[in-house]
Amino acid sequence: MAFYFRTLLVLQTLFLLGISAGCACFYDRIPGIDNVPPAKNPMYIASNDADMVWDRVVDAVDDYFEIEREEPVRLYGSEGRIDTHPRIAATYLEPWFSDSVTAEERLESTCQTIRRRATVRVVPENIGFSIFVSVYKELEDMQRPLGSNSGTASFTYTNTINTINNNITDAPVSSGWISQGRDPALEQRILLKIRYNLENQPMTVY
Repeated sequence: MAFYFRTLLVLQTLFLLGISAGCACFYDRIPGIDNVPPAKNPMYIASNDADMVWDRVVDAVDDYFEIEREEPVRLYGSEGRIDTHPRIAATYLEPWFSDSVTAEERLESTCQTIRRRATVRVVPENIGFSIFVSVYKELEDMQRPLGSNSGTASFTYTNTINTINNNITDAPVSSGWISQGRDPALEQRILLKIRYNLENQPMTVY
């Protein structure tokens, strides 16, 4: 019994430390984020340096997701595209991860299993590029309640994450997960990081 109470005390302490540290870490990647104007989605970048813009975009996306595949943009050619692997959302006990942007999102991810994935398109336009950021949020579909006393034979459970093509929208649909729509807070976060990366790098502009 004493071991149980000590374990509970340790978990409570870690949770409180996670909350206090997490609140301080939500905006630690972009200096002065509270004082900058919001970014439009899509965000237009005036530059003729396609390689530099693409590198800055990849660097920003890589801070929040593991990239699954990428097709670099060309200034007078095809658009660039980044698709990421799904990532389980950060909880209050993981303040070092920044994909759960708001306190509400982080609390929700602490109480249930949420994951996100992103698609970023970089489209040549005039003498620059339009950057489209889409972050999709999914809730795990728990077909068998964790606290259920019924036997496992009463449920059909699958843990597959196979992606199903969606012909109606561009949102990915995965078996075992329930779509929760877009995550505008994280989209804004990634766009601001891209803009910060670009503003702190020399650009060649007509």
